Amino acid sequence: MCGTISSALTLVGRFDPVAMTHFVAARADLLQVRATVVVATRHRIELHTEGEPDLVDALETACALAPDTNVVLDLTSTERNPTP
Repeated sequence: MCGTISSALTLVGRFDPVAMTHFVAARADLLQVRATVVVATRHRIELHTEGEPDLVDALETACALAPDTNVVLDLTSTERNPTP
């Protein structure tokens, strides 16, 4: 086990905020990553994540693909810090 990291993820695009919030929660649950959506608007989704680095990366990839008619135009992952 490589330990865990925390990160901040920002998605910019065209979103159904409710659908994206549910999508993030479902994928985080499947990957056993802690994810907290802190901003969910029609043009921006921001979340904080915590988990094993490869699983956090997998969640970021899933978010980049977005469900249904949601479109991600830009994705930024920052503050990738090891957690105690």
